[in-house]
Amino acid sequence: MSTHAVTTCLLGLGVTVMCEMATAGETLRTYPAPEGEPASADYKVEANGQPVFVYQAKVRQEIAKPPGSIWTHDVGCKAEVASLAYFDFEGAVQVAVTPARLFKSATIHPLSFGIKPAIEGQTIRFALDRPRKLAILLDGSDRHALHLFANAMETDAPRPDDPDVLYFAPGVHKIGATRLQSGQRVYIAGGAIVRGQILPDEQPQLSKRTGLKHYGGASLHLDGVSGVRISGRGILDGADMPHAARNLILVANSRDVTLEGIILRDSPNWNVCIHSSERVAVRDLKLVSGRLNSDGINPVNSRKVEIRDCFIRNHDDSIAVKATRPEGDCADILAERCIIWNDWGYALGITYETRAPIHDVVFRDCDVLTALFAPLGVYMVDSATVSDIAFENVRVEATRDKFIRIAIGHDMWATDPQRGHIRGIRFKDVQFTGKGAPSSEIKGFDAEHVVEDVTFTNLRIEGKAIGSAAEGRFSLNAHTKDVRFSAE
Repeated sequence: MSTHAVTTCLLGLGVTVMCEMATAGETLRTYPAPEGEPASADYKVEANGQPVFVYQAKVRQEIAKPPGSIWTHDVGCKAEVASLAYFDFEGAVQVAVTPARLFKSATIHPLSFGIKPAIEGQTIRFALDRPRKLAILLDGSDRHALHLFANAMETDAPRPDDPDVLYFAPGVHKIGATRLQSGQRVYIAGGAIVRGQILPDEQPQLSKRTGLKHYGGASLHLDGVSGVRISGRGILDGADMPHAARNLILVANSRDVTLEGIILRDSPNWNVCIHSSERVAVRDLKLVSGRLNSDGINPVNSRKVEIRDCFIRNHDDSIAVKATRPEGDCADILAERCIIWNDWGYALGITYETRAPIHDVVFRDCDVLTALFAPLGVYMVDSATVSDIAFENVRVEATRDKFIRIAIGHDMWATDPQRGHIRGIRFKDVQFTGKGAPSSEIKGFDAEHVVEDVTFTNLRIEGKAIGSAAEGRFSLNAHTKDVRFSAE
């Protein structure tokens, strides 16, 4: 653990005691932002008449392609500024959102929640009776959206003086790559912002493949530990680190880990990487990042990983199961009740690095607001076998390219000389609910490396039941076998 991290996390303990002790009968809790944190100029939010601070969040950052690098982002580069706000409640809450600009209509996503707001003058009003993670769009545009996280009340916040807790009180804290110990808890209180830093004595390594500079570790780094929990309501922020520097959270060679409740903002690289680990529970995380390579939550060569009730907006693959090493299957992975807004990449699936078997993966009851390449995908470029993958009760609102892509290919991310196999892929009760029926594709690599045994049960596009590849606008090449469509 870095000394810098320990010093900064102790600031503001007296404030924490006042803010975090819930009063009897409390049904709404809001969190003041740290002093100096810029507020969004685009929205004002109230919950039961109480003001809720609205943060800025950069998305869709401008991409540069300097010589020797495939892509990068300059520090301070142009970006779309979106907004985010959060509060906790119990029972029911009345929410009022007042945009700064004039508008005619507003939609609240996911659409499957069925939240129909009332517009009174220039204020959007709606009620919630359960925790929700929402995106609010004006006049049908997804630019400068409001991300609103209405959380359940916290019931087990630790005491600031607990010796087993690395406690970040309300305020701003700066940390380098911080190693955690077995049995330790990290708590980021509501109203806290923990800013990851590259310390002056750190030297980067240059990737020969991408030309990008990487630093070791992660802002919160778990390696070879067990029984660690990271929780809270505050923000872990990567804005001060250059593009591709490091992950915000890395769980490596560890077990019995829980990540829950916090917000991750502006990650310079993958938000959460779970590598060579087992029994990892990820719950109720909220991610908003706008830089390339800011993958959301990636289980890599890991087993028994559960990802539930998360909101992910990012600029690369959102929940992507991978195997970057030939040792260790990636198996028994569940992603459930997650909301995905993908600005660049795949929303849900198995993607690219596939150097060890990947099997028994389920994506269930998720909403995809949009994705650039494909909302649902199994795309492999290495030599392993990907099998027994299920997409169940998934709703897709929009895509800017394909709807579903299952393919064996070869690109810059491949390291194995041979290609692999895809078999046993199941889609059940999957819907495309948007407008303009998109195309899909299923493609093997060659006669020895095929995609086989793919079933679609109750697939619907724009409300229409799909009974064949042609009806669903699926393109299949000669290296596919046993692709079936049916209804129950």
